This record gives sequence, C-alpha cells and structure tokens, in this order.
Amino acid sequence: SVGAVAIENYETVDEFVVNVCAKTCEEVGLHKDQETMEWWDRQSIEARQAWLKNPVPLTEALDKFTLWYGNESVPIWGFGANFDVVILENAMTYSGWIDNRPRGHIFPWNFWDVSCLRTLMNVSGKRLIKTGVNHNALDDARSEAKLLVELLRPE
Repeated sequence: SVGAVAIENYETVDEFVVNVCAKTCEEVGLHKDQETMEWWDRQSIEARQAWLKNPVPLTEALDKFTLWYGNESVPIWGFGANFDVVILENAMTYSGWIDNRPRGHIFPWNFWDVSCLRTLMNVSGKRLIKTGVNHNALDDARSEAKLLVELLRPE
C-alpha cells in the first residue's frame, strides 16, 4: 500500500492512500521477502487487513499516486533513506511504469527532493509517536507528517 500526506505551510492539505494487488507486484518481478512476511504475521489484525481492502494493480496504483503527487517535483519524505521512496522507485522500474515517462525524467521527483525523516529524527533527538493503526500506510504517513511539521516549523 501507499500512504502519503501533503503538507503546505506546516499544515496537512491532502492525503492519499491506495492498496496494491500483491499478485501484480510478483508478476513484474518484485518479490516477497520471507522475513518481511513473518514480520507482517506478527502485526495487528487491523494493520494486516488494511492493505487488503480494494487492492488495485501495481501500475494503476502508481498512476494514481503520481497523479496525486503532481507534475512538479516537490520534496518527498520517506521514513528511511533506503526504504519508502526506494520501494516506490523500484516498483516504477520493475513494472515498466517509467518506460512511459519523458526521457530524462524517470521518477516524478528529482533526486535532490528526496529526504529522510529518520535521519532528521536522529539529528534532532526526536522520536516518532504513532497514532492510529501502526503500520497502516495512511496512519503511518499522518504520524510521520505530524513529526515532520514539528521538526521543521520555525520556533
């Protein structure tokens, strides 16, 4: 699943969520990591059921997300320098989604607009306080956006 929150002027202005059909991910060559599957088995029933609601094919999910994100590269934050955004980029690459992009503009964002909330947390000494269902894509995005605003808002 993909969950995201748009922030402008230190306020949430929009939210996005879409669930992805796992079979379509496997069909394009993405794989299930056994340790990750075992980790998911230990998560709450609410978290496990959340990403099963109304899943769409991978390319449709990517189309919906990039339509929501927009045509102009704006900062995109992930929870880990090598996690959220990298997963999206790998999905775009493996699915052939990027084959339909104009040359020189592979992903919807420029590489210099990719930032890491976990790094910012480590530097600031702040910790993420989760609200909602832990590991639900949209609830996690909301919690992360709240912390990001707290960290970036001028005093």
